[in-house]
Amino acid sequence: MEFVEGKIAEEKVLGGGLVFPKTFIPPPPGPNEGSEMRSLVELIRERREWLSEVLVQHSAILFRGFGVASPEEFGRVVEAFGWEEMPYFGAISRTKMAAKRVYTANEAPLHQPIFFHHEMSSVKEFPSKIFFFCAQPSPQGGETSILPSHILLEKMEDLVPEFVSKLQRIGYVFQKKMPKQNETNTVICKTWRWLFQTDDEVEAQKRAKEKLGCSFVRFNEDGSAEIVYGPLNPIKEFGEKRVWFHHLVDRNEGDTAHSFGDGTPIPRSALDAYRTIVSENCVDIKWQKGDVLLVDNFCAQHGRRAGDAPRVVLVSICK
Repeated sequence: MEFVEGKIAEEKVLGGGLVFPKTFIPPPPGPNEGSEMRSLVELIRERREWLSEVLVQHSAILFRGFGVASPEEFGRVVEAFGWEEMPYFGAISRTKMAAKRVYTANEAPLHQPIFFHHEMSSVKEFPSKIFFFCAQPSPQGGETSILPSHILLEKMEDLVPEFVSKLQRIGYVFQKKMPKQNETNTVICKTWRWLFQTDDEVEAQKRAKEKLGCSFVRFNEDGSAEIVYGPLNPIKEFGEKRVWFHHLVDRNEGDTAHSFGDGTPIPRSALDAYRTIVSENCVDIKWQKGDVLLVDNFCAQHGRRAGDAPRVVLVSICK
């Protein structure tokens, strides 16, 4: 049985007429099925190869109206695709296991937005797919936002070609500051001791390079630390798509900072262009209860808009 193509008001139309995200709704019951709707798990098992092809084309698929009702059922939806499970590592925010293969999404305070990124992009081994499940939508805001990274790259090459060329030539460096103690009111909330599961700075430095692929860790006298990456080329190729994989932020303050590989600052004009392109090409998914969103983590970034409680969005990642 075929999925039925749906539509959401927020979707974008990309090159070649491809919609982002592709939306599917339940098919009507067959003649021998009465009024009972077939489960999303059953439908995925029948059409998972085709769905994988759709994901490659569109970079994101939204399943809406299938009545997924619990973390356990969401886990079965993930398993129906047959992709290998992947554990979280390098998550410097709060996540908790909610069911088999299922975790809470970043539990940073809802009033704080989370900027666009590829999941675990700063770790040596990052997931190829990420699933989201809305168990409880926020009463106001709280959208999960997605962004096609190949479009971001194309637009950056059009608007600031010299900047992109320089980045590819000398790379850029970024750093994440980790607090001296675990916090509850920030996005980056875990200490280096928690992340690397050691109090020894030498061992932490070793584990950081093995797992994260960073350049080094700078340990500060106050007990905080800065994880430094690069110089990196933010552009990667996956199949036929060239994508902007390592995100930029539009400021050098707080928990994250960027510079060129030679230490010179990123120009304001390039950051403005980046911010404008992101704003014009992202899609804010206005959650409905039971929604499942599948994102190609190689080719699409995600973030979170500020919102109000209660909001419960769960995630699962695959190799």
